Amino acid sequence: MNKFSLLVVFIAFHSFLAVNAQNKVMPNFVSTKVFENDKSIWPTFTQGVVHYEAEVMYIYGNVYVTPEMPDSANHARPTFRSSYLLPIYSQYKKNQGKINPNFDEEMYLFINIKFDPKKTYDKIWEQLSPYHEMLTYRVGPQWHEGKLKVIFVGNAPMRTFQQERVCFVGAQGTVADLDKNYDNKVMPLIGVDFENEIDWNGVGKMPFDEYRAFKDIVLKAHKQNKKVRVYNLPDNEDVWDVLYTAGVDMISGDDPVTFREFLETKQ
Repeated sequence: MNKFSLLVVFIAFHSFLAVNAQNKVMPNFVSTKVFENDKSIWPTFTQGVVHYEAEVMYIYGNVYVTPEMPDSANHARPTFRSSYLLPIYSQYKKNQGKINPNFDEEMYLFINIKFDPKKTYDKIWEQLSPYHEMLTYRVGPQWHEGKLKVIFVGNAPMRTFQQERVCFVGAQGTVADLDKNYDNKVMPLIGVDFENEIDWNGVGKMPFDEYRAFKDIVLKAHKQNKKVRVYNLPDNEDVWDVLYTAGVDMISGDDPVTFREFLETKQ
């Protein structure tokens, strides 16, 4: 083999390693990055992101991705459908029934409604319907197991979710919901707001008594076959390490690259 051929093999091998490193999924990370346009989600597909949170708002008959009301009707905020549903569905079709070719489990799409929950829910239900083949949803008592689970964050209308004949979404519960023991199909996970529900500020070591109380929450959720997601937290490796050690299933953040580097130190 001549030097040129060796160089080609060397480059191809390292390119293969780089692509596979990028495609390695992070099932314990939820991207909370606010997408500024319809194309913002595409790079995350090769960064290993498989779970997302979208902050949405119902404005003039459509659902837009924005954490706050725009200044005018002529805003440039992307729609929920164009920035999340269409790209995710495109990946689902491209990968022949998988949203990420290296991930066989359910992907979670968290929806954080910022205004008018009733109109937002009705519009999102309407927009989800055409994509039912990739969704986990319920018709009557029967569940269709899909590749995308849509989860409402906040004051989810649990009675509506339980009573609807066709339901495309589930709910993220609170710590208080652990005592109610909702069906884990309707409420598959418990959310913990780091800023408002944990006294530790993330600096130094977490006090042992607080860690033990938090660990008990994680264990109780797991006994109900529910995942635990911590959100509203600093992008801080010390905090990630405590949550990871406690058995938290999903950690929210807007920096997947740094989180991947953290995971590599744990593995």
